[in-house]
Amino acid sequence: MKLTIASLILAATSVFAAPSGVKRDSSIQISDFRATSGASMHFVVTDSNYPDDTPTDCNLIWQYGESPNKNARCNNSQYYIRFPNGPIDLNRFTLELERVSGDVPEKGQVLLSSNANGEAPGTKWNCHKNEAGILFCSYDGVLEMQV
Repeated sequence: MKLTIASLILAATSVFAAPSGVKRDSSIQISDFRATSGASMHFVVTDSNYPDDTPTDCNLIWQYGESPNKNARCNNSQYYIRFPNGPIDLNRFTLELERVSGDVPEKGQVLLSSNANGEAPGTKWNCHKNEAGILFCSYDGVLEMQV
């Protein structure tokens, strides 16, 4: 009987001492990522830390050669979209996402380069111009952004 009571007490205390079991992911996934020098961009954010409000679409339209709105957000309003290095050159730019609210603060950046200057061989960010000279870029696969 003493062994059974001791076992129950030990089991109960180990439940309270154990971590909560909530695993937080350190990245968000960006899919369906495409942009044009017509100054538009689209991508989908999926965040395992926030499964109730992702995936969400993110869409931007701006004047090419200028920076998009500094307060641009994804369609669910939960992620700021920023370009910390200034105006976007689709051949090479840094995308930043920041979670607006929630229990898990998130902010991450990723550099995208089309290898136009030879610095990113094997890149998945691919760009090409059409006959009218408009640059079209897309990411081949799912981009992981560390947060």
